[in-house]
Amino acid sequence: MPESPAPPNASRPPAAPRSLFGLRSDSLTIAVVVALLLGLLLPTTAVLLYDGQKTRTTAMEDLRRDLGRATEVMALSLAEPVWQVSPDLADPMVKAQMDDPRFVSVLVVEPAASAPFLSQQRPGERGDEDLVLSQTRPIQRDGREIARLTVSMSAAPLLQAKQAEVWRTFWRSGLTLTLSLVLMLWVLQRFVLRPMTELTGAAEALAAGRLDQPLHVGGADEIARVGMAMERMRQALLSAFEALRQHNLNLEATVAQRTGELTASNAELSNALETLQKAQRELVESEKLASLGRLVAGVAHELNTPLGNALTVVSALNDRYKQLEAMLAGTTQLRRSMLEELARDTRRGQDILQRNVQKAADLVRDFKQVAIDQTADLRRDFDLAKVVEDVLVMVEPSFKHTPFVIDTELARGLVMNSYPGALGQVLTNLLMNALLHGFEGLEQGRVCVHCARLSDTEVELSVQDDGRGMDESVRRRIFDPFFTTKLGTGGSGLGMHIVHSIVTNVLGGQIEVKSSPGQGTQMLMKLPLLAPQRAAGEDSKTH
Repeated sequence: MPESPAPPNASRPPAAPRSLFGLRSDSLTIAVVVALLLGLLLPTTAVLLYDGQKTRTTAMEDLRRDLGRATEVMALSLAEPVWQVSPDLADPMVKAQMDDPRFVSVLVVEPAASAPFLSQQRPGERGDEDLVLSQTRPIQRDGREIARLTVSMSAAPLLQAKQAEVWRTFWRSGLTLTLSLVLMLWVLQRFVLRPMTELTGAAEALAAGRLDQPLHVGGADEIARVGMAMERMRQALLSAFEALRQHNLNLEATVAQRTGELTASNAELSNALETLQKAQRELVESEKLASLGRLVAGVAHELNTPLGNALTVVSALNDRYKQLEAMLAGTTQLRRSMLEELARDTRRGQDILQRNVQKAADLVRDFKQVAIDQTADLRRDFDLAKVVEDVLVMVEPSFKHTPFVIDTELARGLVMNSYPGALGQVLTNLLMNALLHGFEGLEQGRVCVHCARLSDTEVELSVQDDGRGMDESVRRRIFDPFFTTKLGTGGSGLGMHIVHSIVTNVLGGQIEVKSSPGQGTQMLMKLPLLAPQRAAGEDSKTH
């Protein structure tokens, strides 16, 4: 069994990654631990800092409010003991307030006394001076100030209680984080890291060419599905290597057999190519006849109108002549006014007949010329504008009952010595292609046929529409045989191939397609005034 070659650096093992607490620095466990620590500690720390600042501000506001209220109450309560100069009566009141741990000191001073009337100080340090607020208020009796009261209170006890609560919250969060880490690491190790380690070992075995070791990964999760895919890959590699070995054993015989088959296939392909070329010529001829058939249908439709008008006039004149015969036979009185009316109707009918019959004759003449050109394919001198107009007469019936119109910009006096039938077939195919493909799904459109002189030996003929256009992939293949965007709906895919073949092989010119989606299409042809001579028997191979 062939083995896969060892990679160039297989002889030198990769450097071992650094470890942290027994774990590899590139381990997924480290990434999970760091993510959990950052995800829990950072928000928790930010919340605790915010709560601490918010608690300090709230505590100071509450302390200021309680200090004003307590000072006011004590000033009212101490008025009577101070008036009676009885510190014993005031002392229980002050001690009752000092039971609140926030009170730091209470001082009552009489204006004329050298010593304070009453002084109470909480033993111990005052703590943070920023947390202590003091307020002094007069003690009045009958509207007269008899002493001044100074009360100091601190927010430290409340903040200490809040700080203790914060630390309890911190330790609870730390315990929760630790338990979460342990649980998640266990789940990660059990359901992710261990199966991934097994997959890594299996992949290294496959890379080393040890395909005889089956891979077993339990479970039905994503990692297990990856393991099953690797097992299928191992089995496929085994089958491929076995097939390669068998192929190497039978390679010489296979080559000889394939050589014989290729020789036979080449002969069959040569015959198929000849048959295909014959079928292509037949399809081209049928496409040519189909184009002529469309001309016949259009001319028949156009002849219907003038001939119908002529038949109507003849029928009306026949009725008038019957009236005249009745007058001459004496059954009806003959009057001069009736004769004059009959003469006027006869003259009017003659004019109508002449115009319609002349129109029908012109259509037949033009169709006869176009038909002769396209069937006989004779070379002759002709005016390019006249041939284009004759072809448009044959094609316009197909546009007559559609919202699409044909405009012309034809330069006169461009005399060519070429094949008018081939040129007419090219122009017919381009106009019908614009009608069927260029204007599909549109409510209006315009086709412009333009011809002009380029030089003393060359003219330019273009057919341009403002239809749907085509993308680059279609434009590149538009002249390929049997390529059509109407596959399965009647398109043979030979129309534009015939156009290209006639322009280049028969008329000796060049054709270029300019188009983009939504911007219409221009078929630009450059034709020599004197077409090249065609070899005998070439007529059956062109178009």
